[in-house]
Amino acid sequence: MLRFFGGWDYSSELCNASDQVARGYAGGVPMGGELPPRPTPGAAPRFLVMAAYDPGTAEYPGAKLQRIQLIKGWYLDGELEERVLDVAGGDNAAGVDINSCERHGPGHRQLCTVWEDPDFDPRAQAFYYTRVLENPSCRWSQYACAEAGVRCDDPASIPEGLGQCCAPEHKKVIQERAWSSPIWYTPAD
Repeated sequence: MLRFFGGWDYSSELCNASDQVARGYAGGVPMGGELPPRPTPGAAPRFLVMAAYDPGTAEYPGAKLQRIQLIKGWYLDGELEERVLDVAGGDNAAGVDINSCERHGPGHRQLCTVWEDPDFDPRAQAFYYTRVLENPSCRWSQYACAEAGVRCDDPASIPEGLGQCCAPEHKKVIQERAWSSPIWYTPAD
C-alpha cells in the first residue's frame, strides 16, 4: 500500500500521527492532484509518503520493503530534468539465493517520511511522484529453474526444455515496485 500527499506545511512529525491519512488530505492534495498556489514567499512544497509491505500468503509470502524513492521532474530552459532521491529506507544489502530463491537480509514492514524540496524553484513547472522498492526476489521464471534444480555451472543439472534458465538474457533476480501518480506544481502567472 502506497500513499502520497503534497502540501506546503506538513509537520515533520506527521509519520508518528495516528490520523496521518486524514491529515494528508486536510493539509494538501493526494497523488494525482495539483499543489495549490504557494501560501507565502519562500515556502517550499512538502510531501508525505507512506508505504506498507504486502505480507502475501503462507505459500507466497511477500517481500519486505527496501526504500522509498521520490522522483522530481522540472523544466529548466525548456529541457526536462529529473532527479531520483532515496527519502526513506535505503540500500540494506538484502538479496536472494538464486538456487533456492530464499530471500535474506533486513527490510521494513512500513516506511514513512515527510520530505521538503530543498531546491524548489517557484518559477519552474514541476512534478513529483514516488516509488517503493521491495527487497530483491527471484523472477517468476527463476522459481521454476530453482525448483527443477538447475545449476548453470553444471550442464548435467539442466533438464531438457530449461536451457533458457542459463541464457545470458535471463534475468534471475528482480525488484518489485509500486509507484504513485504524480503531484503537479504549476507556477502562478
